[in-house]
Amino acid sequence: MDLRIIPECYIDTKLINSLVPPTTKYNHQKGCPAVVNIMQNKFRNDFAVGIIDRDKIQLSYSKNFDVIFDIPNSLQLCKFSHHYLIFICPAMERWIISNLEMIGLKLKDFGLPENLSDFTKITKSTTSDKSDKYSQNFRELFKELKRQNPPSVAALSFWITYLKDNPYNADVEHIYAETSRILNNPFK
Repeated sequence: MDLRIIPECYIDTKLINSLVPPTTKYNHQKGCPAVVNIMQNKFRNDFAVGIIDRDKIQLSYSKNFDVIFDIPNSLQLCKFSHHYLIFICPAMERWIISNLEMIGLKLKDFGLPENLSDFTKITKSTTSDKSDKYSQNFRELFKELKRQNPPSVAALSFWITYLKDNPYNADVEHIYAETSRILNNPFK
């Protein structure tokens, strides 16, 4: 089932690995088009979850999806048949910073640059743990996000866990109700 969870890039994969550890490994891809291509071709009639940034250019395939839940400027869960897209809004780097701010922390608390441009250079240039001199920094950052569990982190974790556990029979009403509960009872 883990190979049907398809994060867009290294930093997305590292986050998802920390929040919802896989039994085997997730299907890491490079870029939104690659995620959608895998969903449309390899998993055409099967369950799949793509995790991508909300980019300026909308992918044509995403126009087929209905919004299940929208957390403004944070996350969006969409469904089409047995395919789901989780959009990180506006992009992963800002999402991380926003969630850190919510729990009173900063990138510098984890030895990462405060400047968004410098931070983005790190996240966009790293392709693996071996090539990432900041791997341990990210590991600690994501561990702390999971521990403190701000609402968007809790919702993202819930969506992935629930969809993995209920690939072909996910109840959209349950997802909506549970996500609403998470957002109305933050940090629980």
